[in-house]
Amino acid sequence: MVATLGLAACVASPDQRLAQAGPGFSNTALSANDIRVVDWNIKKAQADEWGGARGRAIVARLLRDADLVTLQEVCAPVSGGTVSQRLAAAQLTGVFAASFSAAILGCGSGRATGVLTGSRVAPTRRIALVSQHREFGLTPKASLATIYPIAGRAPRLLVINAHLLNFEWLTLDDYSDQLAAIGALLEQHAGPIILAGDMNSRSLARTRLLEKTVHQAGLKAVFNATDDARTRAVIDGDQPLDHIYYRGLSVITPGRIGAEALTDVSDHNSLSVRFAYP
Repeated sequence: MVATLGLAACVASPDQRLAQAGPGFSNTALSANDIRVVDWNIKKAQADEWGGARGRAIVARLLRDADLVTLQEVCAPVSGGTVSQRLAAAQLTGVFAASFSAAILGCGSGRATGVLTGSRVAPTRRIALVSQHREFGLTPKASLATIYPIAGRAPRLLVINAHLLNFEWLTLDDYSDQLAAIGALLEQHAGPIILAGDMNSRSLARTRLLEKTVHQAGLKAVFNATDDARTRAVIDGDQPLDHIYYRGLSVITPGRIGAEALTDVSDHNSLSVRFAYP
């Protein structure tokens, strides 16, 4: 208990204002014919490995031609850092939503961790969703909703970059509450949707709650749960952790699973897919 209280004292809730990183948005709207999405948990400070030749090559290949990038466990400051440099090289600009700052559990003293959504198109709206609850009473999780115009189409695209709670006490109530907040946004939006991120759906019970939320909003999964290359939980169920769901779009090339977890670049494999708006 004393150790927990000590850690809690070291966890700070940073300013939740949305930070921006990159060269600036270059496009005014997404193409209706080809929207390439990349989702990846980059494992906090391990993104420093992006500065090496091997890391630069892996990230450059992954981000090449991407229109939307949803990253989790990004370390602040995002402006001027390694992540920002790699985004700029791919001509992407990021919007960052902070979740917490902690010397031990996060990115280091004074550095917030959170989620970042990169794009070439300026979002018309940005909404940070910070969980009401904290893992073991210590650390919250942030998700980020952004809305984008599509060229020649009236409906706008809602993108939710989600990072869900991994640990809680005895029930799934905290996880369920976070999903409910995301589900409310999904159901309010009348246009196309992409929901991507590290859902921490490590158990069958968590997976069922996640599937219930997306099915109620009419979303479909890009990836099959049986794909061996997907990053899975080490404990408590061996379920896939990372997902991309969609509604109102067509998949124009099969989803691709990366192999970054075999390197020092991250402990999660990336997911990527190409969509079109019919």
